[in-house]
Amino acid sequence: MLRKLVTVVLPIVLPFLVYWIMLKIAQRRQAAGEVPGWERTPWFVLSLCAVVLLTASLVLFRLDSGVAPGVKLVPPSVVDGQVVPSHVAE
Repeated sequence: MLRKLVTVVLPIVLPFLVYWIMLKIAQRRQAAGEVPGWERTPWFVLSLCAVVLLTASLVLFRLDSGVAPGVKLVPPSVVDGQVVPSHVAE
């Protein structure tokens, strides 16, 4: 479940969420009389968030290998017209 969340849902939802937050911040600044410009964009914070997310995803993929080292896997095959998924050899 966590793997699906991290690999499917998070990459799809997170950019929209970050964009929505930045849009709300820009609207509040504009309502306060400040004009958000290119030079006022928080590039350092955005870059830091990208590095943190990249590092977290690499660590999660490294820790969640799925199969213990040394285990023999049988590759997927077709048996009697049916696809048999990969599985651990007995």
